[in-house]
Amino acid sequence: MKDALARAARSAPLAAISRRRKMIAVSVAGVSDLAQMVFFPVFVEGAASPFEIALDVATAVAILLIVGFKWRLAMALALELIPGVDLFPSWTAVVLSLPSEASPPPGLPPSPPTPPPIAP
Repeated sequence: MKDALARAARSAPLAAISRRRKMIAVSVAGVSDLAQMVFFPVFVEGAASPFEIALDVATAVAILLIVGFKWRLAMALALELIPGVDLFPSWTAVVLSLPSEASPPPGLPPSPPTPPPIAP
């Protein structure tokens, strides 16, 4: 059972999120990481700091609501609770690693629809 779940997790493609949602999530993650760096003395204790836990839970919930559940977010939350490691901008790195939908470059017209096949 455990092996089947592991295989399914590896073979399941990671759903892409819209570019707009990704940019909003990057903004939330950036503000969170910046706050942790600016207020270093308050957050240096990692999981022992109630401020650290509150900020990380709020960040995780906000990003979860924006992009949906991704296992990478759970790993980032666990990483953020390690003392000293939380100074690395892990929220921002994780959100930037999420795939986003491709959009056509600006200025290009949309591609025309393909014509239906001609029946003989």
